[in-house]
Amino acid sequence: MKKMRPYEEITETTELIESGILDSLVILHLAAQLEIAFDVEIADEALTAVNFANADAIAQLVRKSKGI
Repeated sequence: MKKMRPYEEITETTELIESGILDSLVILHLAAQLEIAFDVEIADEALTAVNFANADAIAQLVRKSKGI
């Protein structure tokens, strides 16, 4: 995994898993927080690296979970 320095900017396309920002436990916690914040249910099958690769992918997952 690529190490990010603490001061590096995170954008919509920053690779969150490849950069080491997210790992499997953080993804589970983030999914739980997204469910609360956006009143959605994220299916277990949706907890994939592709859906949490970057902020754009996470936003798309939330929209899909809301049926948007």
